[in-house]
Amino acid sequence: MADDKAAGSFIKGAAILSAAGIISRFMGLGYRVILTRMIGAEGMGIYQMAYPLYTIMLVVSRSGIPVTMAKMIADRMARDENKDAYRVFTIARVMSVIIGAVFTLGMLVLAGPLIRILRLDPRAYYAILAIAPAIFLVSIMATYRGFFQGLQDMRPTAASQIVEQLIRTITMIGLAYYLLPLGLEFAAAGASFGAVTGAAAGLLLLFYIYFRRRGDIFEFFVESEEVVEDYQTGSILSEFARLGLPITFGALVRPLMNFVDWVFVPQRLQTAGFAMEEATTLYGLFTNVAMPLVNFPAIITVSLAASLVPAISEADALEDRELIAHRTHTALRFTLFLGLPSAVGLTVLAGPLSGVIFSEPEAASILRLLAWGVIFITLQQTTSAVLQGIGRTDLPARNLALGAAGNAVLNYLLTGLPLFNIHGAAAATVLGFFTAAALNIISVLRRVKNLQSLRTAVVYPALSSLLMGAAVLLLHGFMAETFVGRLPLAELVILLASVAAGAVIYSFLMLLSGALRYDDLILLPRVGENIAIFLGKRGVIDGYKKGEKLEEGKRSEDK
Repeated sequence: MADDKAAGSFIKGAAILSAAGIISRFMGLGYRVILTRMIGAEGMGIYQMAYPLYTIMLVVSRSGIPVTMAKMIADRMARDENKDAYRVFTIARVMSVIIGAVFTLGMLVLAGPLIRILRLDPRAYYAILAIAPAIFLVSIMATYRGFFQGLQDMRPTAASQIVEQLIRTITMIGLAYYLLPLGLEFAAAGASFGAVTGAAAGLLLLFYIYFRRRGDIFEFFVESEEVVEDYQTGSILSEFARLGLPITFGALVRPLMNFVDWVFVPQRLQTAGFAMEEATTLYGLFTNVAMPLVNFPAIITVSLAASLVPAISEADALEDRELIAHRTHTALRFTLFLGLPSAVGLTVLAGPLSGVIFSEPEAASILRLLAWGVIFITLQQTTSAVLQGIGRTDLPARNLALGAAGNAVLNYLLTGLPLFNIHGAAAATVLGFFTAAALNIISVLRRVKNLQSLRTAVVYPALSSLLMGAAVLLLHGFMAETFVGRLPLAELVILLASVAAGAVIYSFLMLLSGALRYDDLILLPRVGENIAIFLGKRGVIDGYKKGEKLEEGKRSEDK
């Protein structure tokens, strides 16, 4: 098997992006908690109504760029075509400026008519206008992120994510607080404008990193001795279209699912007998309380996918099928190890998470249903990255579209029934992602040969997760009965203690079952190798051999 350089390890890149994603998501969770407490579920419903249209415009304008760039640059770098790789970046940069400007203007023009046609809450108009300029900035930012990701350097992307979220959080909370006396619609608009200031800050940081490294970049790409006879812009644009359009369409499906929720859920809830204000509140609980908690574990798989695409592309360009199978197996194991316990944990702690963090305990029943979607969301993301890496960018798009179609039908049918109401939207979302994930897995199994069995990666984590869930349920109940009302911040402390206990119990059960091996633990950043050696020497885990060097399961000896 071809060895990877340590600096280019897709697991290392995923770890960097995951760390940045977790920090950013905690900040995002923080501003959602503060905003929910500040403007309530109704205000958050108004704020959230700006996002489906914004997300659709944003996805069309930039989503295909970073993934396509990462693949095209990684392919060319693997073949030592450095000048051509840089040409990809320069063309993409011009494209992003033009496309971003067009879609920003489009959103500004369409805001009013869409609100009237779809009979949405008219108070969302100002929030849509406030967030529109972010499309232009994020489109350009995506180009620079894709450039660095193509080099398998995830640090600039990670740093820009943190800065973007930090400035966004400060702006959102500050403007929402300042504008709240004028009304919920203006507070929601102020919160929406945080996306603009955050994107501007993230882009400025990427500019700084790029221009600081510009000398090295030019020396490596432009001033290399590589002889290139023809830099045909048309051929690069054609390749962008062939790879990028399916990725953009696939990325568009997810916001289209949110768009379906945006259109159907408030209307169908009114059909089920709820007033407009009640429907907006339930929509806010679904989109701003339950969905953010469900999407939280996906931070890691999103990061894994971003790092996995150029890694698979590199192996594909080298025609190393064994390396493709090895990286795919490693990524799927990590995905299952994360998704299964996350789903159980969110189900068991749905009440405390909704009540303690958001002060919206009514969202618990929605979260219990949505929690099982974590398994399918994470699998869909990882398998999409594998298929995109081998050049089949059309398959994830097609499979997710089929899942979204099922989601739309079920959403419309179930949400309008008084028996299901908002829970119908939750069930439809889970079934939609189940369909997409299942189809992706079938596509991967057909195209990635010699893939090792994942039976133990499913059975042992599933059993460990169920046992962990039972233990956490009992432990949380005992602590709540014993300490609530007797200690300050008892509910928060108990929730944190329950989460920590769940992580420890799950890890112990995975070690006990033998599902966690030496070559799994060493992939953890910083502390993983020391933990793996410590446990390996004592015979707690399998796979340890004295003196053996591993990376991604077989660490490169060429450090």
